[in-house]
Amino acid sequence: MFQGFSQRSVDFLWELSLNNERPWFLEHKEEFLEVLDRPFRELAGDTAARMKKLWPQGDLVPQVSRIYRDARRLYGRGPYKDHLWFSLQQEDARNRGPMLWFELGLEGTSHGLGFWDRTAGQAELFRQQIDRDPERFRQLVRGIPQGERSRLWGDVYKRPKGHYDEIIDPWYNRRQLSVGYENLFGQEIFSPRLSELLAKSFAGLLPMYQFFQEVWQSSDEKPDQL
Repeated sequence: MFQGFSQRSVDFLWELSLNNERPWFLEHKEEFLEVLDRPFRELAGDTAARMKKLWPQGDLVPQVSRIYRDARRLYGRGPYKDHLWFSLQQEDARNRGPMLWFELGLEGTSHGLGFWDRTAGQAELFRQQIDRDPERFRQLVRGIPQGERSRLWGDVYKRPKGHYDEIIDPWYNRRQLSVGYENLFGQEIFSPRLSELLAKSFAGLLPMYQFFQEVWQSSDEKPDQL
């Protein structure tokens, strides 16, 4: 059961960023497992269990990131990440479809709903879904809990794909898309309540998650075909 991160969890990420090399990590691997890997997996499991109670039919499966960078994409960086994340996805998404996610990094936390790896065809299906009922999508956007720490992420097309209004356009004209929050929980990241607060925040994103999932389900470009 998740008991909260410790200050040592955050400090370890900073130290790893300054000593990003294999000998240092191997020397401190047991500490990594104790202060970061284990609590992170406990948080993912507890949050998934809470989401199951909130949305029983969703069947969201947790997956925790590895600390190791992809050796093919180091680009002069060290072999270890300076952040950890976990995702909650339906089984058929398999790391490519819509996901709820939480990340702990050097600058704090972020979490939200994302569809990062969508193809050009899936982005087009997303726009078509909006075109069929723009008022429905407008209401979905309005239903997302807002705040000074909420934001949209994702590259914007150099040439806009269309125009509706100030509510729809920021969603309609992004190549990839994620919506969520930065450092929403403050000192609660050190509390056992974090999984409860995180599940509550995710619940506010579920209607939009279901819209994203409709797009995913209508696409022929599933992982085994990409």
